[in-house]
Amino acid sequence: MDIGISEQFKGRYDGYMLLKFTSCQEFQQDFLDGKLFFNTADFFAQCDNLGRGDENEGNTFLIEHNNPDFMSANLESVDGKMMIVVRDYTNNPENYKPGTIENFSRGENRCRKIISLYTAYVNVSKEIISPFPAKMGEEFGEYGVLVLDRKKFFERVCNALRQHSEISKAQLGFVDYMKSEDVHGFIEWNPFLKMPQYEYQNEFRISFINDTQKPLKLDLGVSLRDIAFPIKASDLGEIFFKDNLLYYPLYK
Repeated sequence: MDIGISEQFKGRYDGYMLLKFTSCQEFQQDFLDGKLFFNTADFFAQCDNLGRGDENEGNTFLIEHNNPDFMSANLESVDGKMMIVVRDYTNNPENYKPGTIENFSRGENRCRKIISLYTAYVNVSKEIISPFPAKMGEEFGEYGVLVLDRKKFFERVCNALRQHSEISKAQLGFVDYMKSEDVHGFIEWNPFLKMPQYEYQNEFRISFINDTQKPLKLDLGVSLRDIAFPIKASDLGEIFFKDNLLYYPLYK
């Protein structure tokens, strides 16, 4: 299987490579050995680390507190059952009162697992690679993995996911980043949506739900060393195209 280039990058680029950044060499080697660590939505929602932490992770919806647009959400009794009721007071703003609920996450999202990779967009004929943000290494770690054959990578991940009957709602794809002008009112959230400040991450995400709230190390059952290579974040500037060939550092 393969996933084509994100619509917003078509024209400038004709392909992409995936990179995984980690904080230590052990995690880097695990990834190369086909052991992929998936953390929980809760971890990222509560994480204070710059870049990794995202308070909206796992949300089902949110009401932007800085600009609620006369939207209100409250816990109310409806036919004897407690429910979250969302109301739009746009047509009668005189009755608007701020709600008590700014965001909501379904219980199943507490069991959602996530692994994130960086997308480096390329144009082979023009020998162009999208710029690598310096803070990727600073925020996510110096030890990286460069995935050269994404199609085989996707196939191995999907094959491994199929071996786990407890895994459901598995998805692979690019994260969409909201535009600043769209951050207002009621926002229906999903695992592949993030706020504008994270756009530099060019995130490609693999996510699924299973029956525990613990992280999971997915064993692909096969090494990735034939299609992926170690790279240091500080050496990303040494990756380049020349004569339709990709050059990158090799380490002893």
